[in-house]
Parts: sequence; C-alpha cells; structure tokens
Amino acid sequence: MVSNYLKIALRNLTRFKAYSAINITGLAVGMACCILILLYVFDELSYDRFHENAGRIYRIGVEGTLGDNSFNAAVSPPVLRNTLINDYPEVINATRVKNFGFPVLRYGDKVFSEELFFWVDSSFFDVFTVEFVKGNPKTALTLPESVVLTERMAKKYFGNEDPMGKLINSDNRRDYKITGVVKEFPENSHFHFDFLASLNSYGFIDQQGWLNNDYYTYFLLQEDFPAEQFEAKLPGIIEKHVFPVIERFLSVSIEDLEKRGMRYEYILQPVTDIHLFSNLDAEVEPNGDIAYIYIFSLIAAGILLIACINFTNLATARSANRLKEIGVRKTLGSSRQQLIKQFLTESILMSLIAVVISLIIIEIALPFFGELVNKHLTFGLFTNAYSIPLLLVFILVVGTFAGAYPALYLSSFNPVKVLKKETGQSGKNPWLRNSLVVVQFAVSITLFIGTIIVYNQLDFISNKKLGFNKEQVIIVKKTDDIGRFMESFRNDLKSIPGVINASNSNNLFGQNFGNTPYRRYGTNDNHLMNIMFADYYFAPVYEIEMLKGRYYSEYYGSDTTAIVLNETAAKELGIQDDPIGKLIEHPDDNDEPEPYTVIGVMKDFHFQSLHRRIEPILIRLFNPGDFGRNVSVKVTPDNIDKKLEEIKNVWHKYAGNQAFEYVFFDEDFAKVYEAEKRTGVIVTIFSILAILIACLGLLGLAAFTTEQRTKEVGIRKILGATIPGIVFLLLKDFAKWVIISNIIAWPIAYFALNK
Repeated sequence: MVSNYLKIALRNLTRFKAYSAINITGLAVGMACCILILLYVFDELSYDRFHENAGRIYRIGVEGTLGDNSFNAAVSPPVLRNTLINDYPEVINATRVKNFGFPVLRYGDKVFSEELFFWVDSSFFDVFTVEFVKGNPKTALTLPESVVLTERMAKKYFGNEDPMGKLINSDNRRDYKITGVVKEFPENSHFHFDFLASLNSYGFIDQQGWLNNDYYTYFLLQEDFPAEQFEAKLPGIIEKHVFPVIERFLSVSIEDLEKRGMRYEYILQPVTDIHLFSNLDAEVEPNGDIAYIYIFSLIAAGILLIACINFTNLATARSANRLKEIGVRKTLGSSRQQLIKQFLTESILMSLIAVVISLIIIEIALPFFGELVNKHLTFGLFTNAYSIPLLLVFILVVGTFAGAYPALYLSSFNPVKVLKKETGQSGKNPWLRNSLVVVQFAVSITLFIGTIIVYNQLDFISNKKLGFNKEQVIIVKKTDDIGRFMESFRNDLKSIPGVINASNSNNLFGQNFGNTPYRRYGTNDNHLMNIMFADYYFAPVYEIEMLKGRYYSEYYGSDTTAIVLNETAAKELGIQDDPIGKLIEHPDDNDEPEPYTVIGVMKDFHFQSLHRRIEPILIRLFNPGDFGRNVSVKVTPDNIDKKLEEIKNVWHKYAGNQAFEYVFFDEDFAKVYEAEKRTGVIVTIFSILAILIACLGLLGLAAFTTEQRTKEVGIRKILGATIPGIVFLLLKDFAKWVIISNIIAWPIAYFALNK
C-alpha cells in the first residue's frame, strides 16, 4: 500500500511539474533559512554548557544606586572568594579571574603584547573544565610565577620545542615558569584565555578591601543545593563586610545613605545565563542578547510558515484538477482515510525532496552565513547522532502541517457529485486560501517593516553627531612598554609629515570606564562618575569643545591637581552655573582626601553607545610616571599608507621587536554597534527571502487562477476587452488581499518594534 502511495505521489509530481517546482522551491528555501537560523540560535543557547558542572557554576556581580547614579558590574572584591569558601559549606570551591593589563611577553627574539592573559587561583581548574595536554591541573598554578598557556600560544612562542619548565618574561619585570599546556575554550564560552597565571604571584590581593570591585568571582555550588537559598545569604555578606567599609569610606551612616536611596547588592548569575542574559559593565567579553534569539526564532518560524502556506494554497487551488481522480477512487472503494494517507504521502515526499535541496543550499550558504553572524557554524549531518532523527521529524512535521488541510479538504468530496460535476470548484469558495494569502503577506510585510526600522536606526547611529571628531585618528595599541619614553615617542610621531597631534590615554571612547565616587569638597553627597586618564593633548586630538574654562595645558604647573568634567558631571555635582575654581574630591581612606580644582567643563558628548544616556565623565591628567596603553594619532587624510609606515618605524625605534598594532578609531568605535549592524543585515536578507517565497506562492496561485478562467478570458477578449483590462481583472483579487495584509501588518509591526 505504501509503495502504491509513493508511485502515485511521484506520478503527480512529474505530471504537475510547474506546481511541484514552485512548491518544492518555496519549501526548500524556507527550510534552508529556518535551519540556518536555528543553527545560530542553538549555538547561542549552548554557551558555557561544555563545562562538566555547568549547571552549578555561578558568578557574583554587584549592582546598586548611589545618589542619582545606578551601577552594575560583573566584578566583585577579591576578598569575597575566601569568605565564600570559609563561611559557606555549600560552596565547593571558588576562583578569582583578573586581568591586570596586557603584559608584553618575551621569549628569545619573540615579543608580543597579549590581551588574553589572566591571573587566576589554582582552584580555577576545579570550577571550570579545562583539558590539559601537558601538566597537572592540581599543581599547575599553586606556586607564584607559574603560568599555563594554550596549545596555540605554545606554538606561537616555542614552535616545536617542549614549553614545559621554560621561562617567559613579562614586562621586563618577572619571569613566569610554564607549568601546563591546555586546550583552548571552545567558541561558545563567555570568556577566552591564552594564558592563565597564578594569582599567588601577587601577595597583596587578599589585603585589598571590600569596595575594590575589580575581580571576577566564580564558584561551584554543592549539588542539589538551591541557588535561590544561597542567593538569600548574599545580603548578610554585605551587611557584615561591606557596609562598615562604606560608612568609613564616605563618612556617612548606612541609615542616612539608604534614606537618600542608596542600594548595594550582590547578584548571582548562572554561568550558562551570562552570554545571553548579562549586560553588566566590565564584562569579560561582549555578550549576546536574548532579544536577538527571540527575533531570529520568530523570523525562522515566519519563513517556514510562509513556505507551508504556499504548499497549502497551491494544493487546494489545484484541487479542481484532481476532482475526477478523487471521485473515481472513492467509487472504486477508497476510504477517506486512504485518500488522506495518499495526500499526506505526497506532502511528506515533497517535504523530503525539499529537505534534500535545502541541505545543498545550507552546504553552499553556511560559510557565508557563518561569516555574517561572526561564528564558525557547522551542520554535522553525519557526525551528530541527533541530526538525522531530527531531520526526519522535521520532514514529518512540515509535511504533515503543510499537507493536513489539503488532505482533509480533498478527501471530503462526495464521489457522486464529483463525477456529475456538481461539486463547487475550489476557486468559488476560496475563503481559507485568501486568508492564508493574507497571513503570509502580513508576516512578510511585518519583517520588511522591521528591516526598514532597523536600517533607519543604523542610519541615525552612523550620522549622529557625537560631540567629538572620530575621523582621521589612528590608535597605536599596547604602548605600555614604552611608557617611560612616551614624550619622546610622541614628539617623533609629531615630526612625521601629516601627523597633526598625538595623545596618550588609558582608555578610548566606546570602552568601559571605571565608576568612581566624587563629591563637592567638604560635603558627603557622593556621585558616581566615569573617569579616564589622559595627557595634555587628548581634547585637541578629538576636537572636544569646551563649554566653560579650558582643557589642561603643560604651561600651567597647577594642572596636576586640576580636573576637567562634562556638563552632566557639573550638573550632578551642582556646580553647572559657576563651575570654574570649584573644588571636588574623591573620597578614600585618607582623613583629608586631596581636592581637585575644576578648570574646565566640556560640552556633553557621546563617549558611549547612543543606546545609553550621556553619563558624567571626568578626565584627569596622568600621575607622574603613569602612562596609558593607547596613543591616538591625529593625521591628515592623504597618504595614509605612507604615514602608517612611518609611524611603524617610530614604533620599532622605541618598542624593539614588539609587534606594531593599530586600528582606525572610527572603525574601532563602530564596533559598539556591531551587533545591531549584524542584526540589520540578517533581518534584511531573510525578510527579502520571505517576501520572495510569498511572491513565488502568489505566482503559482495566479497561474492556476488564470488557467481556471481561460474560458472567461477568451469570451471577454471576443467582447472587446483589452489586455491591460484583463490583467487588472486577474490581479484585482490578489491586490485586495495584499492591501489587507498591509493593514494588518503595520499595527503589528508598530506594536512589536515598540516592545
């Protein structure tokens, strides 16, 4: 019986070639789009689940409110780790993770500044799953000045040599002994490392205070211990350890601070939630966003729905061509169940063929799609044990969903009426088909509207005046190691033709800034401020406009105790009307904190994402002997390649063999919106495909409608109808449903996009 169903199904596929081609093409493209998006979604949902105890690993962050400012960060104090281990038996182990900077490493004549160099506790390997190639995880980081590196780094520095026991120099200050080689974390990890050094190398860490929120703290919770129960204990840690320090630090009682709205909390984050649900300051790496998962999942469902609607519409429209077949089958004894099975077999067979074609499309498109979403995606059809079973289920579900209504509809005809041609034609009661056309075009138009909105936002972001000039600035990176030669380095850069100016800073706009409390001198009203350190030339390089006063100048010796702030900071400190000469201070453990004199107020500018309000920011001069790791070089727009070559030569004059690394600031700043831009491109591509699939189905419906009305068209032409008039007549019904689709889609899109 099944073989008979298949024979008939194949015969019908070849008999109605145009119908079959349209249906299979629509299904194949829809399935390919759906599977590609699902590959991305599943990859995003898989983050950090490769750890053996992933469900029991947590990170502690901090959030709260001080004055008019809210703060949240993925970091916590270093002393928290020992408190967790010693005072809470449900904590199996804990580790701190810290990046003290990007050290310049040397081995022989190889010199590199490494960004993924972290210092951790030896218990790191008890909390996280790390595969050792060489070395012992129990002892690898127990001793000071020991370091574990990845296989890639071992190859980079040592080639084919065995790195175990060798020494690698850091910043010309200390040598680290290599005690292990490990596999890299996979891509679906919320943070990655190249080097893990022992925190025992720094003896001062456990003496740092409870307000020094500068370390990532992870811990492993006892199996079956409720995370909510442990989270309820976190306020007790704050009351016992943090509040006394705050009172001493700010010279104000906790009761008074709470009356003013102060809030200070530790937050518990499952490690598997960090990538999609955490958007705190000071994240180890940029995270994803669960909102994009919802958006892409809806797009995948929408495209597949459109493809299935195409199938349903074309099958019911084609019913007139199969009425005689149905009547004969029923007369010869076929039951309704048998007819349903026959039509579902045809539907599932089409689904199978469409899946095969979609797999070919995926194989071709996957590298391009992976590059688009910035992921290394693979579709392991034969390497993953679940792939084939899931595909079979997918084929059955799609085939059944798309073919269910046509099967029920076609099998319901009365054989006597069919053979006497008393049954209404499918085109005379097309309410469902028209409704489905409305649904699929409403979905397509909603996606298209979303695309327009996203691109308008991106256009706004691209053209919005930020309040500073990000153009024609080259950032020379990782300049830590030439700090003591910074002034000479800068002067040599300025001597290059076409170099206008150069400035050293510890931070760049678009990066995370540290939140630090400042207040007017002699008051206890603290405000959290973003702070960065720079030299005398930073504002001129970025063409930051001054609202009042001036920027720093090397001609004023008193500027070492001065401070420059933006309008928002002046307003929060209550000095916006007459700021120049006012004193502000940073509260610390000293009884008499040093005051800073305000010498200038900058016009507000967007130093962070446009998604965030302009926050208060202070710029301070470097303390004597301190230097930043970025040099911003302002250049003229001509002969950029020649200037880069000359800047590189100056770099090697001071940095020796260290690799010359640079970025153009405008391109680097644009990375703040990288996720939005990527989303815009993805939504655009799949929206266009959704509309094409819908139009493909509409083309098929139009062809069948025209075929059914051939006699009517002939009569109208005989009676004098023009070709444009006939075309308008045939398109009128479809245009009506597309207009209705627009009426439905616009309010839905407006509501969804406002959410």
